[in-house]
Amino acid sequence: MSNKKVTFVELPVFSGILPLVSGYMEACCRKHPELVSAYQFEKISLTVGTPYEEVISTLIDSRADVYAFSTYVWNSGMVRRLVNALLEARPLAYIMLGGPQVIGQGMRYLSPQHENMFVCNGEGERTFPAFLLETLKSTPDFSTVRNLSFYQNQQLQTTEPESRITDLSEIPSPFLEGVFDNNQYTWMLIETNRGCPFKCNYCYWGSGAIGSRVYKYNDERLLKELAWISQSQCWYLFIADANWGMLKRDIDISKFIVDCYKANGAPQTVYFCGSKNTPDRVTEITQIFHQAGMMSTQAVSLQTMNPETLIRVNRDNIKTSAYTQIQQSLNERGISSFVELIWPLPGETLASFQEGLAKLCEIGANSFAVYPLILMNNVELAGKQKEYELVTISDPDPNSEAEIVVQTKEVDTNAYQDGQRYLYSVLSLYVLRGLRHLGRYLQTHGAMSWLQLFRSFVEFSKQRPAHPWTAFCEESIRNVTLSSIGALMHIILHSHREDFDDLLEQFFSAQDFRDDPQARLLFEADIINRPYVYSNTPIIAKRNHFEYLQVVKMEPNGCVVNIPAEYAEQLRDYLGYAHSQDMTGHTLAVNYKRSQFPFMRSKPLKENYLYCQDKSHRMADILPVWQEVAVSDAQ
Repeated sequence: MSNKKVTFVELPVFSGILPLVSGYMEACCRKHPELVSAYQFEKISLTVGTPYEEVISTLIDSRADVYAFSTYVWNSGMVRRLVNALLEARPLAYIMLGGPQVIGQGMRYLSPQHENMFVCNGEGERTFPAFLLETLKSTPDFSTVRNLSFYQNQQLQTTEPESRITDLSEIPSPFLEGVFDNNQYTWMLIETNRGCPFKCNYCYWGSGAIGSRVYKYNDERLLKELAWISQSQCWYLFIADANWGMLKRDIDISKFIVDCYKANGAPQTVYFCGSKNTPDRVTEITQIFHQAGMMSTQAVSLQTMNPETLIRVNRDNIKTSAYTQIQQSLNERGISSFVELIWPLPGETLASFQEGLAKLCEIGANSFAVYPLILMNNVELAGKQKEYELVTISDPDPNSEAEIVVQTKEVDTNAYQDGQRYLYSVLSLYVLRGLRHLGRYLQTHGAMSWLQLFRSFVEFSKQRPAHPWTAFCEESIRNVTLSSIGALMHIILHSHREDFDDLLEQFFSAQDFRDDPQARLLFEADIINRPYVYSNTPIIAKRNHFEYLQVVKMEPNGCVVNIPAEYAEQLRDYLGYAHSQDMTGHTLAVNYKRSQFPFMRSKPLKENYLYCQDKSHRMADILPVWQEVAVSDAQ
């Protein structure tokens, strides 16, 4: 009977995520009969947003002899506090830290006073079982265990490194070995290979300790694991590879996932990080999942449109032309997508950032996810902070240890803030549909480019500092957060809808193109077309003065609109609804009720913001549907 206990601790962002790292560690430990006899294993997974008191109480109550933490930049602040408390409550327990944030960072996370603390400096599948075996000895000698850092006699010791695992069959499958209970997790993770051929210097995957060589799990094992995952009735599957679609087999595996879904009804949704230089394969895989109803949007990792920046961050071996090809292919197939960018990267200027976003709008990007540049431990860029004159601020979230870059050699504080204002303008007018159709018309007809439109809106809003939109933007710039788009969406599509309508009306009325009938028509269409992000936001009649579109009737799910006959064809072209020969084409029903969730008043605002942020990447799910109706039906 086991009389010792190991508790694996994971602190993910979302609840219900399968603790894959813990599963790997436990499966590897179970290969050793002496560890199975001596230890019992427990996996604790609580979101990083769980109240600290609840987490530490759970850990203390587990009364483990060994605590093993998976640390990442978003949870390492909480891990530090938990470890300090455990050292007091369980002073004889061993504590092991592993993960990207702590590898090679013994000086930062260990102290001479606690010789029972250890850092794992790489993959843990060999190191952790060897460590546990050493704990069973009467006089453990941890210097014999590779990949460890720890204090001994007041001196920091770091043992010989362990080589990478090249034959991944060495790692038992936690799915197939019974490590995980069935029907327990809503989010499933699977790893089909390890490594990344790219060396982007802001990313741990390529520039950190994982290495550039890619090693694969064998096909037979993966298919068995995916079948198990499907039978577990999970909602989501995340393929945790750096470049899904890089290998030819990824197409067949994707088809197998769809077959599993058809047989078992799970997983319902698939997420993956697409390969950077195989656009045809990524597009084919996306189409496979999209046709099965398992994917409504696809991330496209571009990061920047500036060639100089690509060189600075070791990303110039990734072709921007591949992005263009993916974007065009996804648009042609009607598949939603969002472009991932980072602001500010070394070499990027305010002008190049603004021009890049505007160019992406011209190309037809659906949406954007623009992340701050974060300096993490063990990425190459962290060692170039002085060279690139990177100035950072600490993430205000106490659970995180992220250092957010707010200044570079090319971007001073004012330029950084102007970039943020411009980004909020792009998100509000383009992504969240404030002036999407008007902007396209102005760009196409040479009246005003996307670049000019976004810049003009920023300058216009600056003159109205008390407006809720402007006030939100300025507050977000002063207090940098990692999920501001969710809060922005909440404001302009829910809590301050009418205020934002008024701001758009004022802006339009101040422009030279305000007297252009087609511009006015599309502005009015944009006002009516603005979606609702929550299902329980009241649908009310617009207060704006309309000259061309006439709202003739309000309905529970939307409204009925009359349009001038001479503009019917143009409006169909922009809004994309079908024309029926049985209808006049002059009366349209607008249905706002799509796949929205309700605003959760009982939940913290942050949870609603996360929901909004997700919807901003899949706007097609919530855009209103315009449909021609018979005149008699509209009365």
